[in-house]
Amino acid sequence: MAGISINHYLAPPGYPLTSFLDDAVSAGATGIGVTERALSEATLPALKAMLHERRLRVTSVNSAGFFLWSDPERAKVQRATNTRLLEAAAELAADTLVVIGGGLHDMNPRDDWGSLSRARAVFEAELPAMMAAAQKYGVRLGVEPMHPLRIFTKGTLNTLAQAAALCDRLPGLGVVLDLFHVWWDPDLEPMLMRLGDRLRLVQLSGVTQPRHQNALPRRCFLTQGTADVAGVLRALARCGYQGHFEFEVFAEDLEGQNVADVMAAAVAAFASLSGGQECRS
Repeated sequence: MAGISINHYLAPPGYPLTSFLDDAVSAGATGIGVTERALSEATLPALKAMLHERRLRVTSVNSAGFFLWSDPERAKVQRATNTRLLEAAAELAADTLVVIGGGLHDMNPRDDWGSLSRARAVFEAELPAMMAAAQKYGVRLGVEPMHPLRIFTKGTLNTLAQAAALCDRLPGLGVVLDLFHVWWDPDLEPMLMRLGDRLRLVQLSGVTQPRHQNALPRRCFLTQGTADVAGVLRALARCGYQGHFEFEVFAEDLEGQNVADVMAAAVAAFASLSGGQECRS
């Protein structure tokens, strides 16, 4: 039976990790997406034991990469973070370590700040070393295309076509499809067919229309908003996708709603929208 994982980004500050795990089990989730904050709240052995006790698997560890720091100290800290996340993904038998390239704001103005082509070249040049390290740890990497609005803050890999071309050049690399970032792509289904088994993970949420002219869209329930979640699930089924699904919204998207209720609603909505399609769980 199809199932969905819940990403820990949903947990508000101060919401205990044990409560999050218990609520995920009660909601009927099949696993979790692990965040850096989750890793800061428990040792790896303790987290592994908690997951085993609750029969929850780890569908993702979030997020490594961020290769564009011009500041040497920030770059050094990020390299240490990436190693820590690789080790965590290996220890927790995570299905995928999510990789995000970093935004233009990470670059120093004196080092050609704002050069999109340079940022993309740096991202691609850094990936082989991380892929080699991941192979040593037995970890699968998935690069995540970000909405173009996030070029300055998160990532310069922005379309599934870019991601597929990158995978062509770097065999063994995979892709994470976050619907929030790619729902608008007119070539979405053809790109799913092209990616095939290089598609590592699908992260799902609804997408709200901005409330104000200059506001950004936000994540919402699977049954709300602009994105055709059911249509994307049907397209994935036609493409033979057999990987994991994660519900990914952030705590600030909840606007005071009860976390356990949101999890339960996400699991029920996914079961309804997917029509019981088979996937790994």
